[in-house]
Amino acid sequence: MMCQIYVSLVKFKFIPNTVPYIIVPFRWLRPGLLASYVTINTIKLIFLFNSRSSPIVTMEAFGKPVFKFICSRIKTFSKYEKNIEELREEIASLISKRTAIEEDVKLAKLEGNVPKPQVIYWLNKVSRAEDDVRPLLEMADEHTDGMASKMMQCLTVATKLNLVKELNSINFDSVARERSSPIKSVVEMAVPHLMGQEAASDLKQLLEILNTDGIRSIAVWGKGGIGKTTLVKNLNNELRISTTTSFDIVIWVEVSRSSDLSTIQLQIAKRIHLKVDADDTTNRIASRILQRLKLRRKILLILDDVWEKIDLDAVGIPSRDPGCKILLTTRSRDVCRHMAVDASFPLNLMSEEDSWNFFVHSAGPVLDSNNIESPARKIVAGFNGLPLAIKTLGNSMRDRPQIELWRNAHLMWRCSSSSLFKNIEKEIFGTLATSYYFLPSKILKQCFLFCSLYPAGFSIDVRELIQCWVSDGLIIENHTVEETFDYGLALIERLKDSCLLDQDSEGTVKMHDIFRDLAILLSQSQELLFGFHTQSGHQFYQMPNESSRRVSLTRCRIKKLPDFPIYSHLTVLFLQGNPLQKIPNEFFHSFISLRVLNLSDTQITSLPASFLCLCELRSLFLRNCPIEKLPSFKSCCKLLVLDLSGTHIKALPNGFGNLHSLRELNLSRTPFLNKIVVGNISGLTSLQTLDMSFSSYNWNPKTGADRKATFDELLTLEHLSVLKIRLDSVRCLESASLWLKELTRFDIQISPWSHDSNHHVAKQNEKRLVLRGVDLLQEDLRDLLHNTSSLVVLTCVGMTRRQLLSLSSLTSLTISNCNDITCLISMGRSSKEMFPNLQHLVLDHLQNLKFIVEGIIPRGVCLKNLTTIKVSDCPMLKGAVSYAMLRHAKKLEEIKVSGCKTMSCIIESGEHEASLPNLRVLEIGNMVKLRSISDGASVFPVLQYIKVLHCFGLKNLPLSISNSCSLKKIEGDAKWWNDLRWDADEDKNFFQQHFQAHPSENNNSRKRKYK
Repeated sequence: MMCQIYVSLVKFKFIPNTVPYIIVPFRWLRPGLLASYVTINTIKLIFLFNSRSSPIVTMEAFGKPVFKFICSRIKTFSKYEKNIEELREEIASLISKRTAIEEDVKLAKLEGNVPKPQVIYWLNKVSRAEDDVRPLLEMADEHTDGMASKMMQCLTVATKLNLVKELNSINFDSVARERSSPIKSVVEMAVPHLMGQEAASDLKQLLEILNTDGIRSIAVWGKGGIGKTTLVKNLNNELRISTTTSFDIVIWVEVSRSSDLSTIQLQIAKRIHLKVDADDTTNRIASRILQRLKLRRKILLILDDVWEKIDLDAVGIPSRDPGCKILLTTRSRDVCRHMAVDASFPLNLMSEEDSWNFFVHSAGPVLDSNNIESPARKIVAGFNGLPLAIKTLGNSMRDRPQIELWRNAHLMWRCSSSSLFKNIEKEIFGTLATSYYFLPSKILKQCFLFCSLYPAGFSIDVRELIQCWVSDGLIIENHTVEETFDYGLALIERLKDSCLLDQDSEGTVKMHDIFRDLAILLSQSQELLFGFHTQSGHQFYQMPNESSRRVSLTRCRIKKLPDFPIYSHLTVLFLQGNPLQKIPNEFFHSFISLRVLNLSDTQITSLPASFLCLCELRSLFLRNCPIEKLPSFKSCCKLLVLDLSGTHIKALPNGFGNLHSLRELNLSRTPFLNKIVVGNISGLTSLQTLDMSFSSYNWNPKTGADRKATFDELLTLEHLSVLKIRLDSVRCLESASLWLKELTRFDIQISPWSHDSNHHVAKQNEKRLVLRGVDLLQEDLRDLLHNTSSLVVLTCVGMTRRQLLSLSSLTSLTISNCNDITCLISMGRSSKEMFPNLQHLVLDHLQNLKFIVEGIIPRGVCLKNLTTIKVSDCPMLKGAVSYAMLRHAKKLEEIKVSGCKTMSCIIESGEHEASLPNLRVLEIGNMVKLRSISDGASVFPVLQYIKVLHCFGLKNLPLSISNSCSLKKIEGDAKWWNDLRWDADEDKNFFQQHFQAHPSENNNSRKRKYK
């Protein structure tokens, strides 16, 4: 319509045809005019009316969209001059940018690289834009005053300006793809070959775990310097040639203690050729890594030296995909837990033989020189199989043929005082100290340093260690002894998880010699802060500084104490293990702050008068001292722990009952103790642990002038939770059943005579009862047995089946030298309820035992929790596990049988299948008539260890290649192994790799464990 109106106006000569016109709504016009126009920014606005002043063109005719369109055109036209100037500047900048990029493209082509398609496309668009813009600028220069020309070009100018701006905003990090080699599935790493049979075995096992379906995350963990990285690097190289394990890509990431998320991502991005921009966020990088890795079918990500949990999702690892596996190395067991790995692979120290061979490899031909091997072996022995120390010192002694240097090295290494070892000290301890500095608290660090007070290779009693920590104030004393022990045990476990402490025998830990040297070095460098001074095990010791607070002179062969300076700050003094016979009377006068004193295993027979000055003493250890008489303890009112075990004391001193703070008292193995005055025990109102096992004290004294303490005094100790004691008869306990229930743990021996300790100590929270030489028919044991979880019956008579039925609370049962027992469980209605919670069963020297389980027992709870059975020297027993037992004992994990002269078969299943789905260990020995493990088909799917000694009649093993995937070791006599019969030669060849010959043993040298 606008066109028609415009034509009409021209036709009737209202306006010239050379001027642009725009029609506007009627409400802007003055009435009474046929036509009028207004000029706005050189634009004429034409208004049309009829003779009645009604608009020819109304708002309704054009509508709001048309009006908005008209207004936008007005605005565009008004900016024409400004857009032209801006277009000149932008096109000039774009042409300059194009020139630079064209030069980069040319250079890239010269270097053999191919320009990116998006760069070529951009260059083409720039050329077309330049061709389009040039005439617009020329026209603007030629028609500076041409209104119609500007009106016609204003929209085109604005459009081209936007295009040029858009092209100018595009940037390229690079104009061409760099030529790069294809991504290798495995990148070979420089690493020394593994040394020793154990290392080769570790590599083989690790490969097997890696190949196991269902295991997608594995942690190799162990001490610093033990060879974790070396093992995994060798595994990485092995994957290059392995035919059984094939990954599309193996990615190695060096994590280390200081690495963060972006550092890990950058290493992965580089490995998979993923370009990362400087302004990319970790989330964007993770998304791109995830997309790239998901294109791979099988991935192995190796994370070396992990110190804390890594969020694999945040990194961009598809860890939940079945084709993705994670292998990490760490020094911390906590990392294994927090990363929720499917399999942990602990790395052990090198064996003595492998250690020596590794040292020979490191030191080279110099060891062929005369007389060098002897001191060299002593040096290697001191490293206890730590590869880092062996390699470092071996390299340092390379090409040193002088025997004097080797003798000096053996002497000086322990104290690291020779300049020869300064660089070695830095290399070894600098690596290991990271584990110490990574401990999360000052308490843990001090607890670690405290362990260096004990000698090298020393088995540290866990409970004593915690007692020392509490007494020295390192850890806070909790409400109960057991709560404090639990807290201390948690700290020890944390140190073990960090590989700074090692598990020794049950209830003890030890510190590796190299880590002890590290602790000593750290404590010396921070002596002013922590005050540790240890000379344990050194014959030529140095006296501590006056500022020392914790001093150990353990096993320093001290016969006479030197003159100590004033040690007003000393809190811990260890003198145990010295041939010390006497302590000077004035010795303790200056030890006013002493809290822990250990004089165990010395030769002292008395304590000096100055002992009364130790008012701050919390723990006193006099274990195994020939001391006969104790001083008054009236000044030791803060004493918490007193250990008098193995001493020669005859009586507790008067006033002993005034130790109201005493929480733990050990009077075990006191064969001369015969006097405890009434009130000396009942006065110990805070006592929680009392150990009087194998003490000669009689708790059932006859009433007399001596007024000795009786068992009733123990019943008054409200806080007592742990009791170990020997009683002449069970009569003391007749009225104590409720009191026994309140005890957390007890170890009670009922024996008419004192006996040396030759049975196991009660475990944590175990209620153990030992009956020795007791006539069970004459004693009422029902209440006592109901409160017992572990029962040992030795040389007793009168055990009846009715009494066995009352043992429902038992988890452990040992019966030895009870010759009236012919059957433990026999067929009957009540038999199905017997031993519902029993886990461990030991039967020893039962001369008339014919059956453990006789007949078919109705299904019930009988033996349903049994996990281990040990049978020895039962000459009438024909089989250890009958079919009747098989039906119930499905949780059985260990079977150990020896010395049963007439036994021909271990598992008597008859025509039934002998299925033990949880059996892991099978040990048999000294049975000349044994012919088979099982008399029927057998299934042991998780069997790991078999040991056979002196059973030369046994010619077959229940093994086949198909069902022995869990088997790790077979140990036995070499002659027996060579005489075994196999279904096929390939079976013998397969199992040969698991066999280890056992040294011949004298059958007559075995000792009875129970007497």
